[in-house]
Amino acid sequence: KEININTPEEMSPLESVTHLFAAIQIADQQASYEEKESWINAISKLFPEHSADRAETFFNQAHTILANTPTNQKENYLRSVLERMKSLLSDDQISAIGPMIADIVEADGIVMTSEMEIAKMVEKSLGISIIIDSEL
Repeated sequence: KEININTPEEMSPLESVTHLFAAIQIADQQASYEEKESWINAISKLFPEHSADRAETFFNQAHTILANTPTNQKENYLRSVLERMKSLLSDDQISAIGPMIADIVEADGIVMTSEMEIAKMVEKSLGISIIIDSEL
Protein backbone atom coordinates (compact mmCIF):
# COMPACT_ATOMS: atom_id res chain seq x y z
CA LYS A 1 0.00 0.00 0.00
CA GLU A 2 1.37 3.41 -1.02
CA ILE A 3 1.98 5.71 1.94
CA ASN A 4 0.74 9.22 1.27
CA ILE A 5 3.00 11.75 2.97
CA ASN A 6 2.23 15.44 2.60
CA THR A 7 4.77 17.85 1.18
CA PRO A 8 5.73 20.67 3.58
CA GLU A 9 3.35 23.03 1.72
CA GLU A 10 0.42 20.71 2.56
CA MET A 11 1.30 19.93 6.18
CA SER A 12 -0.89 20.60 9.18
CA PRO A 13 0.61 22.48 12.15
CA LEU A 14 1.11 19.22 14.10
CA GLU A 15 2.66 17.58 11.07
CA SER A 16 5.15 20.39 10.41
CA VAL A 17 6.29 20.55 14.05
CA THR A 18 6.67 16.76 14.10
CA HIS A 19 8.86 16.81 10.97
CA LEU A 20 11.10 19.47 12.52
CA PHE A 21 11.45 17.54 15.78
CA ALA A 22 12.12 14.29 13.90
CA ALA A 23 14.93 16.02 11.98
CA ILE A 24 16.52 17.09 15.27
CA GLN A 25 16.06 13.60 16.75
CA ILE A 26 17.87 11.85 13.92
CA ALA A 27 20.48 14.57 13.31
CA ASP A 28 22.86 12.58 15.48
CA GLN A 29 21.96 9.35 13.64
CA GLN A 30 19.88 7.96 16.49
CA ALA A 31 16.54 8.79 18.06
CA SER A 32 16.53 8.18 21.81
CA TYR A 33 13.59 7.42 24.07
CA GLU A 34 14.20 10.75 25.85
CA GLU A 35 14.03 12.65 22.57
CA LYS A 36 10.72 11.01 21.67
CA GLU A 37 9.33 11.87 25.12
CA SER A 38 10.47 15.46 24.59
CA TRP A 39 8.54 15.56 21.27
CA ILE A 40 5.41 14.10 22.93
CA ASN A 41 5.58 16.77 25.67
CA ALA A 42 6.08 19.52 23.08
CA ILE A 43 3.13 18.59 20.89
CA SER A 44 0.93 18.08 23.95
CA LYS A 45 1.66 21.68 24.99
CA LEU A 46 1.37 23.16 21.49
CA PHE A 47 -1.67 21.13 20.39
CA PRO A 48 -3.60 20.01 23.51
CA GLU A 49 -6.42 18.59 21.36
CA HIS A 50 -4.17 16.47 19.11
CA SER A 51 -4.84 12.83 18.34
CA ALA A 52 -2.03 10.60 19.64
CA ASP A 53 -2.56 8.10 16.80
CA ARG A 54 -2.39 10.84 14.18
CA ALA A 55 0.72 12.30 15.82
CA GLU A 56 2.39 8.86 15.85
CA THR A 57 1.59 8.44 12.15
CA PHE A 58 3.20 11.82 11.39
CA PHE A 59 6.18 10.86 13.56
CA ASN A 60 6.74 7.64 11.62
CA GLN A 61 6.23 9.40 8.27
CA ALA A 62 8.73 12.10 9.25
CA HIS A 63 11.36 9.50 10.10
CA THR A 64 10.70 7.68 6.80
CA ILE A 65 10.98 10.87 4.73
CA LEU A 66 14.09 12.09 6.51
CA ALA A 67 15.81 8.71 6.31
CA ASN A 68 15.21 8.66 2.55
CA THR A 69 16.12 12.28 1.80
CA PRO A 70 19.70 12.73 0.59
CA THR A 71 21.83 14.73 3.03
CA ASN A 72 22.30 17.57 0.54
CA GLN A 73 18.49 17.98 0.26
CA LYS A 74 17.60 17.80 3.98
CA GLU A 75 18.39 21.47 4.62
CA ASN A 76 16.01 22.61 1.85
CA TYR A 77 13.35 20.22 3.15
CA LEU A 78 13.69 21.68 6.65
CA ARG A 79 13.54 25.24 5.30
CA SER A 80 10.23 24.35 3.61
CA VAL A 81 8.91 22.84 6.86
CA LEU A 82 9.93 25.99 8.77
CA GLU A 83 8.23 28.22 6.19
CA ARG A 84 5.07 26.17 6.65
CA MET A 85 5.32 26.50 10.43
CA LYS A 86 5.67 30.29 10.10
CA SER A 87 2.48 30.45 8.05
CA LEU A 88 0.44 28.15 10.34
CA LEU A 89 1.52 28.72 13.93
CA SER A 90 0.59 31.64 16.15
CA ASP A 91 3.30 33.94 17.54
CA ASP A 92 2.77 32.33 20.95
CA GLN A 93 3.26 28.83 19.52
CA ILE A 94 6.42 29.92 17.67
CA SER A 95 7.80 31.53 20.85
CA ALA A 96 7.06 28.35 22.81
CA ILE A 97 9.01 26.20 20.33
CA GLY A 98 12.43 27.61 21.34
CA PRO A 99 12.56 25.99 24.80
CA MET A 100 11.01 22.81 23.35
CA ILE A 101 13.80 22.54 20.80
CA ALA A 102 16.38 23.12 23.54
CA ASP A 103 14.73 20.27 25.49
CA ILE A 104 14.91 17.84 22.58
CA VAL A 105 18.52 18.73 21.74
CA GLU A 106 19.52 18.23 25.40
CA ALA A 107 17.23 15.20 25.99
CA ASP A 108 19.80 12.47 25.42
CA GLY A 109 22.48 14.32 27.39
CA ILE A 110 24.71 14.94 24.35
CA VAL A 111 24.56 18.07 22.20
CA MET A 112 25.75 17.26 18.69
CA THR A 113 26.95 19.79 16.10
CA SER A 114 24.30 18.53 13.67
CA GLU A 115 21.56 19.30 16.21
CA MET A 116 23.01 22.77 16.85
CA GLU A 117 23.01 23.49 13.10
CA ILE A 118 19.29 22.75 12.92
CA ALA A 119 18.65 24.88 16.03
CA LYS A 120 20.51 27.80 14.39
CA MET A 121 18.43 27.37 11.21
CA VAL A 122 15.24 27.43 13.31
CA GLU A 123 16.37 30.57 15.16
CA LYS A 124 17.06 32.37 11.90
CA SER A 125 13.93 31.18 10.11
CA LEU A 126 11.43 31.68 12.95
CA GLY A 127 13.13 34.68 14.56
CA ILE A 128 13.38 33.04 17.97
CA SER A 129 16.20 32.38 20.41
CA ILE A 130 17.06 28.82 21.47
CA ILE A 131 19.22 28.51 24.60
CA ILE A 132 21.07 25.19 24.64
CA ASP A 133 23.46 24.03 27.35
CA SER A 134 26.57 23.41 25.26
CA GLU A 135 28.32 21.88 28.28
CA LEU A 136 26.40 18.63 27.74
